[in-house]
Amino acid sequence: MPYDTMTTSWNNAVHSLNKGLMVITPDGIIDKINDPLIAMAEKYGVPPDFRWHGASFFDMTFRHFGSVFDPFSHEMDLPSVKEVMLGKLPDYSFEYAVECNDRQNWVLCEVLPLMMNKDGRVHGAMISFTDITKFKHKELLLEQALAHSYPLPGHIPICAVCKYVRQADEWEPVESYLESRLPIEFTHDICPDCIRRLYPKYSSILDDPELPD
Repeated sequence: MPYDTMTTSWNNAVHSLNKGLMVITPDGIIDKINDPLIAMAEKYGVPPDFRWHGASFFDMTFRHFGSVFDPFSHEMDLPSVKEVMLGKLPDYSFEYAVECNDRQNWVLCEVLPLMMNKDGRVHGAMISFTDITKFKHKELLLEQALAHSYPLPGHIPICAVCKYVRQADEWEPVESYLESRLPIEFTHDICPDCIRRLYPKYSSILDDPELPD
């Protein structure tokens, strides 16, 4: 494949990613940035006329980006970013929340050393920005569910006949016992054995080979 064609394919791939990418030089100057990052930045309030190329990553301030910069700067540890660029840390990542259209969005920022050749030296850093909002919402929902759950004891006294569970001096159905302690809700059905035992008049339908399993 000719070099020009390979370069064009690589550039197209970089700008087609579903995450933002930024390359900074060893002295912290923004050297390259892909289209998804520009779109993400504008979505979260960065002025569309902001000149990324040649700007200093370490000198970005509230003046450049407005309130969108606050959560980013609050969560980012600049010394850790610099240690990645010096080869003292293999990587660094953090999450931050951004308010957009009355909705909280979450972004994962990852910093990796940029290796330009096989000499093992670090020649800057590549910083990626990934929208993790849908995953963060699921995580928060799970945390809320777990917060409303109660740990179950290792041994639960249950009646061998009626299957009620003893809690202190009270007995309650196993369904309500579990529903009050776990984020679950029971729905009722009837198994084939109970149909045959309780409703023998209708149990022959279970033997119909045309019925789905």
